[in-house]
Amino acid sequence: MKTCEQGTKTIYLLLTRSETYFSRLIHHFTDGEYTHASIGLEGPKGPFYSFARKNPRMALPAGLIQEQADRGFFSLHPHIPCCLYELEVTEDTYEFLCRRLEVMYRCRERYHYSLLGTLACFLGLRLARRHHKFCSEFVAELLRESGAVELEQDPCLTRPMDFCGLADLRPVHRGEVGSLVGNVA
Repeated sequence: MKTCEQGTKTIYLLLTRSETYFSRLIHHFTDGEYTHASIGLEGPKGPFYSFARKNPRMALPAGLIQEQADRGFFSLHPHIPCCLYELEVTEDTYEFLCRRLEVMYRCRERYHYSLLGTLACFLGLRLARRHHKFCSEFVAELLRESGAVELEQDPCLTRPMDFCGLADLRPVHRGEVGSLVGNVA
C-alpha cells in the first residue's frame, strides 16, 4: 500500500487481456485492448480481487478470486498485456473497500461468475444479479459503492476498457503482466 497526501490512500486497478478463448471472444466483439479488470489495495505485489476462473488451468468453475501478478494464472501466462492504474482515495473510502473485500472474500463460495451478465453487458442490456458478477461489473460496483469515483453508467454495463477513460486514474505500468512486479515499486 502506498500512502499519498495526508488523509489519502492509493488503490489499484489492473486491466489485462489473456489468450483464453473467452478473452479472445470478448476482444473480438469489443475490440478493447483489455478484457479483464481487477482491483487491489496493496500495490502490484499484493492481491487483486476479481471474478474469474478459480483454477488457473480450467475456465470453470469461476467466481470471486484473489489473483497476483506473479502467481497462479498470470505466472502461467507472463506475456499477457496489462495496464496498472493508481487511484487516490480518502482513508474512509479505503477502509470501506478493505471491509467490503474482506467480507466478500470470506464468503466467496456464494459468489459466481455471471456469464449471462457478461452477454447482457455486451448487448447493452442491464442484468444485475445478486451474488453473480463479471469482473468489470464487480470493480465498478466497488468503486461506486465506496464513492471512489462517479460512473456514468450502471456497473452491470461497465466493460474493462471503460476504466481507461476515468479522469482520476493514473497509469503506472503498461506492458506484460510478468514484468509488473519487478517494474513498479
